[in-house]
Amino acid sequence: MADLHFYPFFERLPALGSDVLPANKFPLLTAWMSAMQHLECVRKYWISPKQHSRYLAGYLAGKPDYDMELDEETIVMQRSVG
Repeated sequence: MADLHFYPFFERLPALGSDVLPANKFPLLTAWMSAMQHLECVRKYWISPKQHSRYLAGYLAGKPDYDMELDEETIVMQRSVG
């Protein structure tokens, strides 16, 4: 249960840049994140790093877009739920 609580915070980290969590420095964390993405309950609500970056850019500019359209990567992941 704790995994599901903490995962959303880690899901957002790649939006800050690809070097935030390098796989070679954090192999166990990277493996955990990958395993979490295989859970149906995570895939159903997963949002791509690109989507998080777009939202963050708007937020930092003082104009957060709460109703932005989902990107293709997010749509594909969410539709993969069985």
